Amino acid sequence: MKQTFFVVILLSAGSNVYAGDIAQDVSKGVHIVSTIDVKDFGAETVRIGDLNRDGAPDLLFTQSVFGTREITCLTATTIMGEVLWRSGIPSSGNGRIYSDLPVQVYDWDRDGANEVLYVKQAVYAEPPYSGGVRERATRYEGEATLIVLDGQTGKEESRMGLPAPADDSLLFADLTGRGWREDLVVKDRYWNMWGVTHDGIVLWHWEGATGHFPAIADVDGDGKDEVFVGFTLIDDDGKVLFSHDPKGGHQDAAYIVRGPDNAWQLLFGNSGIHCLAVDGTERWSHPLGEAQHVVAGRFRDDSPLQYIVIDRTPVPHSRDANAWGILYLYDTEGKEIWKRQQEKGAWAIAPVPIRWFGLDAPQGVLIYGQGYGSPAALYDGEGNIVATLPMQYTPERPEADRKTDFYGLAADVWGDSREEVILFGSRGVCIYANARLNEISTLYNENLYPGM
Repeated sequence: MKQTFFVVILLSAGSNVYAGDIAQDVSKGVHIVSTIDVKDFGAETVRIGDLNRDGAPDLLFTQSVFGTREITCLTATTIMGEVLWRSGIPSSGNGRIYSDLPVQVYDWDRDGANEVLYVKQAVYAEPPYSGGVRERATRYEGEATLIVLDGQTGKEESRMGLPAPADDSLLFADLTGRGWREDLVVKDRYWNMWGVTHDGIVLWHWEGATGHFPAIADVDGDGKDEVFVGFTLIDDDGKVLFSHDPKGGHQDAAYIVRGPDNAWQLLFGNSGIHCLAVDGTERWSHPLGEAQHVVAGRFRDDSPLQYIVIDRTPVPHSRDANAWGILYLYDTEGKEIWKRQQEKGAWAIAPVPIRWFGLDAPQGVLIYGQGYGSPAALYDGEGNIVATLPMQYTPERPEADRKTDFYGLAADVWGDSREEVILFGSRGVCIYANARLNEISTLYNENLYPGM
């Protein structure tokens, strides 16, 4: 098996240091599960789920025309890179993304097997498009279309109409109280959002500052999901439960979680990080340059829940040598536990919680977007970097192809109860696993008659 080395970096909690300003140590704690030659189907949007019905996770690569969210090709593979099926025509020029794409892997018909769902755009009826970013049309013709493909073969099973602008994000929610998230929440880029039933009936339409991606949960306990968009909480029937003035901003991150006191906490980031109660009152906040992402998890043993936040500052939206971010860990009351300033060029797009150390151990945090040519980093709850994971690119590509973004996901695709790191981009894919033994509690009172 291919041997992969990584760097162990030790940081003291509470200090403000650069992640690279420390001595390096070589270890054998990670290994490559697979690298995939993506040829011309590589993509910066990947979904994970069992597609070929063998019980193991597979990968779905989604290509689009950059800046448009117009999906052009779907390629399904195993985690070892075997192509299962393809819908559309792959192109190495369509692997980059400008935004999230409306595509998911889900058991839509509840038959025990996954489908692939994606949104085909309505006709953008306007002057000819000449490239660049296209947020929305000045006029649409027809509807957007939700297309459902058989996960095993890629063949179309069904389709239904959606509101024409709804081609940005696709979420599943229980808006009708059926006990299963089989309804939809769909939106355009920044302005409109709709609740849609499983059979295509539009329940409600909301216009406001949608931000990038809503969060959903049944926060009022009525068996139906509410939708949180950062400044606004919307009931299952479209009623606005509370709304705050966005003041020209939009939500860069949204998260809903129960705190240790069993109360729901609604977190969102924009020019700061905010924690709200379900009635919209602010529990705490911190002014930050650009709080791009926030995620909740148990990253430490000394409390059941903490929050990881990335602040992309002082040059928001910059992805060049002058950009850098700060990684923060907060407790549930908003108290800073530690922060780690990234080096210049590390714009750090997102933190990803990962069960790298095992099911019962605190989670780690995967950080990617450390700058072109730089590996992803994996932190523990003390703020130490415990692994650096370089991207593995498709062979025989020019050096320029290595100056592209790559992204990261966490999932147990190897089946050892720990989650692996999946790094992917338009020019390559690789999967890393924790090579250390998976620790278990010491066994005792063992005997041949296990009834005690």
